Amino acid sequence: MDSIIYKVIFKAIQHFENKNLTLNFKNLAFKKPLTIPSKFILELKNLSEKSNTIIFFQNIEEVIIVGNIRPNLDYNYYLVILFTLKSGGEKQGYLIGNVKNVGDTIIGVWPFNLQNSELTPEIILENYNDIIKNSGNYSKICLISQ
Repeated sequence: MDSIIYKVIFKAIQHFENKNLTLNFKNLAFKKPLTIPSKFILELKNLSEKSNTIIFFQNIEEVIIVGNIRPNLDYNYYLVILFTLKSGGEKQGYLIGNVKNVGDTIIGVWPFNLQNSELTPEIILENYNDIIKNSGNYSKICLISQ
């Protein structure tokens, strides 16, 4: 089966030179791009100024696309949203790529063990909207930009 993995490389902090951290996101293979309103990213940034559980910072060094097929779109920049649910402590994340004339699109999911059959565009957008509207349901929300 053809697949794409996005390997996100984060900049190493000074104490850990040459020890960059990475996260691998599995491609979401939907027929059309899963776009999110640009105001969502802005709202999340604004919430980070008011809440201790939401942080926003720049730390993506590079995104490497690994796989036997190439994505249909070219991305200008990437964002990562990582979050932890209060109930159960489940950790999840999304990789967002910005496409000229399309906007921000959710292109990858972490971790891999999520049931992809359960991840529909509607569920992902509902979940993303919940992060914005009900941030109190999450113990940590992290927005990382390039």
